Amino acid sequence: MDIINVTCAEIQTEYGFEFRVPSDRFTDSDCEQSWYSKDGRLLADPSDPETLIAPVINVSSDHLITSHCLDELRHEIICDTSGFRYESMFRVRNETAATLNSDVLDEVSSSQVKHQEL
Repeated sequence: MDIINVTCAEIQTEYGFEFRVPSDRFTDSDCEQSWYSKDGRLLADPSDPETLIAPVINVSSDHLITSHCLDELRHEIICDTSGFRYESMFRVRNETAATLNSDVLDEVSSSQVKHQEL
């Protein structure tokens, strides 16, 4: 399984958040593809683009677009004739989220301890 690490900013487009499959992964036309959520739920199948599960808003053979940034998606290609199988995991970091520095963490810990003692 290939792991593709990206940030929300890197995959954001005017249409949503685009998860793109590397073009060298397509070998023949008998391949079936599926996109899965972090918990293993089927979100989209490019051969049936009318049955998308939220937050998916568009799917094709080379990409999936979601309405908001997801932290993890799995894409699978299975080719019956050739026996080719390819899985990729998209792991996404949201760098716009606030990150706490050590001073803030110390303040939070101190206030939590004081609150618990009262």
